[in-house]
Amino acid sequence: MPLRMLVLSLTGDCNLACRYCYASGQDRRTMTWETARRAIDLAAEGGAPFILQFSGGEPLLALPLLRRTADYIRTNRIRARMDLQTNGTLITDETADFLHGAGIGIGVSLDGRPSVHDALRCHPDGRGTSSDVIAGIQRLGQRGIEIGLTCVVTAENVGELPGIIEMAYYLGNVRRVGFDLLRGQGRGAAVAPARPEDVAHAMARVFDLCRKLERLTGHHIAVAQAEQAAGLAHRTGDGFSHCHAMNGTGVHVDAAGRIYACSSFVGDARFLLGDVEHGIDVRRQEETAHEMQSSMEFCRTCRDFTSCGGACWARCMGSDALCAAECALKRAAMQTVHASDSHTYEGIPT
Repeated sequence: MPLRMLVLSLTGDCNLACRYCYASGQDRRTMTWETARRAIDLAAEGGAPFILQFSGGEPLLALPLLRRTADYIRTNRIRARMDLQTNGTLITDETADFLHGAGIGIGVSLDGRPSVHDALRCHPDGRGTSSDVIAGIQRLGQRGIEIGLTCVVTAENVGELPGIIEMAYYLGNVRRVGFDLLRGQGRGAAVAPARPEDVAHAMARVFDLCRKLERLTGHHIAVAQAEQAAGLAHRTGDGFSHCHAMNGTGVHVDAAGRIYACSSFVGDARFLLGDVEHGIDVRRQEETAHEMQSSMEFCRTCRDFTSCGGACWARCMGSDALCAAECALKRAAMQTVHASDSHTYEGIPT
């Protein structure tokens, strides 16, 4: 089966010391060009278009490699949509010009208003990063580049989630906001996750604020979970539609060239599928996907499964509470989509 998603961890290094960093225990080396090229060729050999996501660590610390990789994609007319997930602090004018010219989609991590964000995402010396992140986003905006924001949800900021919507409207060049529930990996294991009931309440407030601000400004900012729910609202299949790893169509390649089923499993030998020199062990990939789907069979018994697509395996296997929080997040999105379809806000608590 052709790959639909290739995540390249260009470097395990990072310039920040975020309190919940998932990758804090990863190898901090930078990927070689040869490793990057082999990974891209591996994804491209199936002939199907795929998403190429640059990640880290902080991928902009490997800017020369990113430039060379983007040039390789364009020169060879490889059918890849390039996306970058960055902490946003290293976006200079020169970097913004490159990203604009290369046509790379950009996601920036921002966890709320400055005071909220700075408590979670800081420099190694403890200084907050919000001013640097906002400056980077504004440089992109000056070039007409629209971005997505990713907000990691913890017990500490769940009550302040509407603030990320306010920030999105303030910045002016945000087209989508996504909420990523904390996973207990790396330093994330030491940060308290949000409770399901708090997630449900916070997301109801988020969607209510989105509606109000859209009416006031005439500008629509999408919430990623609502977009997904809208896309699944009328589907007829019953698979785990949300997860490339569970469908055997996505892989993560670390800086050393090792191939894993998902970014959540880097360093775990149980989910090692091969390396870029020898390729993917297809049998192991299929076995891993089957094992994941089998262990998530409880999702199929849920009344909302068809319009949900299933929960995140990595999150659910780590904690029942995290699984319940994800269900609360997705149900809030499904409720707002249902309300929008029926032209009423019935059923959405405010």
